[in-house]
This record gives sequence, C-alpha cells and structure tokens, in this order.
Amino acid sequence: MSDNFGNTRTKIAQYFYNRIQKNVKQAKIDDFVFDNVKSIGIIFDDNNIGINEFIETISKEFRNKSGVISIFVLAYNVSEENKLEPSGIPIIYFTNKDLNWYGKPKFKDVINYLETPFDLLINLACNSAWPIKFSTALSTSKFKVGRFEENNDVYDFMVDTRNNSDIKKLYAMILEYLRIFNK
Repeated sequence: MSDNFGNTRTKIAQYFYNRIQKNVKQAKIDDFVFDNVKSIGIIFDDNNIGINEFIETISKEFRNKSGVISIFVLAYNVSEENKLEPSGIPIIYFTNKDLNWYGKPKFKDVINYLETPFDLLINLACNSAWPIKFSTALSTSKFKVGRFEENNDVYDFMVDTRNNSDIKKLYAMILEYLRIFNK
C-alpha cells in the first residue's frame, strides 16, 4: 500500500482517508433491493484477471433480472495490454498521474464518476492502494460491495477472501451474495 509513497505521504493519506471515512453513510443490507438496481459502478485494477467475463456476467445478470439501465467502469493503473476491448460499457482509466500527491484522484472524469449516485458500486480491485481506497470512500453510490478490509467502514457489504485470494472466487462470491440479496 505504501510501496511508492513516502512515510509522510502515507500518514497524510491516512489522515485524509480517515476524515472521509467518518462521513460515509452506510446503507443497511435490508435496504438493498436487487430489483431496484438501475445503475452499477465497477472499480478494478490491473490485477483483475478475467474482468471482461465478470463484467459481461454481471451485466447479463442485472439486465435480465432488474433491467439495469447503465454500467460504468473505473479502472486504476491498468497496463495497455490489459485494457478492455470496448463492449458498449464506458470505462474510465486513470493512473498515478491523475492523483494528487497523497493518492486522491483529481482527474475530472474520475471525480464525475465518483459523484454519480450508482445504485450499486462493486470494488473488485485486488490491492488496497490509496487511489482505490479514496475512490471507494468518495463514491456517492447507494450501496457499496468489496473485498474485506480491517478497519474499513466505507462498504455496506464486504466479502471475506482472506482464505482464498483467487480473483475468480471473489467474482463468484459477490455474484452469489447479490443473488441471495435478491431473494
């Protein structure tokens, strides 16, 4: 997490992140209604193998069951060879040059994405780098799902993958839980 950050930058990033995290309003799982989901935001990074397949699966799943109107994707630090082929789903790519000096996104397209009140935000990022943490915390999405992290209060629901770091397992678990919420 702090590999490319100095100790001072990490402390300052943690300070600002804690301030943002305190203001995040969590939704109750009981308030999440699968059938009301009309917009989905997905966040991923360069470590997400098979992300195309997951996006297609979730797109079909939600479009068939709840008539999702829009899916938007935010991708951090994705190499050129791992960028997704255009599939009609808008993707915003951002890198370290689109961040302020302590890791908070400052790129206008990313800020617009974060200000979009998606019905559901799914964070699939494999690492907990500051840009990913800030993006999730700053998102105005109504319901946020992501990988379990200690002392993180920005998610409404977290999937514990400590015993299994396989990304495809994370995808499957998230889909499984979202289906359970639907019942």
